[in-house]
Amino acid sequence: MSRFRWIPVCALMVLASCSASINDPVPAKKLKILGVFGHMGKSHFDIFKPLLEELARRGHDLTVISYFPRTEKAIATEPLPNYKDISLLGDGLNQFVEVVDLHQMINPKFKMIGNLVLLHHMASMACEAGLNNTRVKELVKSGEQFDLVLTEAFNTHCFFAVFHRIDAPFIEISTHLLMPWVFGEVGFSHEASHVPALFSEVSKPMSFLKRLWNVVAIGTACSMFNTIFQWTDQSLANRIYGPEVPNLMQMSHNVSLVFVNTHFSLFGARVHPPNVVEIGGIHIPKKTNPLPKDIAKFLDQAHEGVLYFNLGSMVKASTMPEDKLTALLNVLGSIPRKVIWKWENDDMQQKPKNFLVKKWLPQFDVMNHPNVKCYFGHGGLLGLSEGVHSGLPMILMPLFGDQYQNSVAAEARGVAVLLEFSELNEENLRHAVDEIFNNTRYMENAKRLSKAYRDRPTSPLDTAVWWSEYIGRGNGLPYIKSDASQLPWYVRNLVDVIAVLIIIALVTIYAIYKLTKYLLNRGKKVKVNEKDTASKKRN
Repeated sequence: MSRFRWIPVCALMVLASCSASINDPVPAKKLKILGVFGHMGKSHFDIFKPLLEELARRGHDLTVISYFPRTEKAIATEPLPNYKDISLLGDGLNQFVEVVDLHQMINPKFKMIGNLVLLHHMASMACEAGLNNTRVKELVKSGEQFDLVLTEAFNTHCFFAVFHRIDAPFIEISTHLLMPWVFGEVGFSHEASHVPALFSEVSKPMSFLKRLWNVVAIGTACSMFNTIFQWTDQSLANRIYGPEVPNLMQMSHNVSLVFVNTHFSLFGARVHPPNVVEIGGIHIPKKTNPLPKDIAKFLDQAHEGVLYFNLGSMVKASTMPEDKLTALLNVLGSIPRKVIWKWENDDMQQKPKNFLVKKWLPQFDVMNHPNVKCYFGHGGLLGLSEGVHSGLPMILMPLFGDQYQNSVAAEARGVAVLLEFSELNEENLRHAVDEIFNNTRYMENAKRLSKAYRDRPTSPLDTAVWWSEYIGRGNGLPYIKSDASQLPWYVRNLVDVIAVLIIIALVTIYAIYKLTKYLLNRGKKVKVNEKDTASKKRN
């Protein structure tokens, strides 16, 4: 029997070997990745940058078309020789930094249409400059092939013309809540009954009128994009690259996956197909850096608490209308706390004594200082996400784009007070400041939301890298793409079925009505005949 004693051991070794081979990770594949980002907004590229650089760190070859090539300082710090830039700078357009004049804010009554018109104007500029770029044309002409394309889901499809000859899957990245037209591209329907759309600017819970306006806003945005935007994009692409450029709208339905810079803890649960992946907070660093000495000293000595004021990279805060600036200075200058403010000029006239004014501030590092107790911003998703991550109560003053919807989401979570720019005055501002600093529920809710926001199975960056490599390895359209993406909107939303059912119901009701009328009339005739017969018998 002793010669058989090794059989169980051998069997266990074989099983262990098989188990190990089954659980082995998929072998790494070096990918050639093309990034196409034609928008000039810095805040947008700040979302793409961490993913692009991390993919390069992991050995993939990247070619990136954008207005934000890596700086000499960044290259010296981390060379990344497999990261190649094709810069769009110098062709008549430059980065959108401090370009928004607060005197020209869109009238609230026409904000949705104004936002769409502005988006179309920016798209036309970006398409004309980007598609005509000499180096971009050379890349298209070269016929170079890639394993994966990363591009933005925003206001242009014209840049699909850059990679239409590349037989590679592509991923779109949305730096904010999904644009209304992206839903149809990916193949899922708007939850208009309870999810406010990007341009509707309605809050939850939604009344009947809010739901009605939500549907109108979705329809208006999608109609404008699928006509005016698309016609312009297609015309430019065909003029610059020839008539062989395919239908750009049809190309958009071939997107393999969409990254969206949101998280359910802030915006609520939404029904997404598996190829819509939330990566909210991907730009947030893993750790804070030491603050510059003057900023650190100012914050360290602010034991009474600090309000941090920053309106982002696009807004030029020094263009604030005089009456609104006066309200801000009077109120914030009178509170028993310090204020640190991003201001584009060297100095601020009539600067209050409790202010520190800087042209540039390391935002995330400032937010994480223990003495900072409030973030006052415009509701842009980068600053808002950092505020949520840091557990800060907020005063949010939305100005354009997605900022209103971001702000009402934070307000609904009980972590922010929303302050309309058109209604900014001393009374409203003082109320907002008093609420944030004196109502403890805002801080409690902020800490609770921060915990939920940061508690994830993997980091947003690791999630995005894994899905990028998954699609790049060839696991795209056949497996995770919804069949609904190829259906027209009326089929996807069962409008044709509902219409037929309504027609059948109406025909049935009409038939019942006619039958009932016939039977009643017949009954009357029978009664009349019976009366006539009885009368004749009596006579």
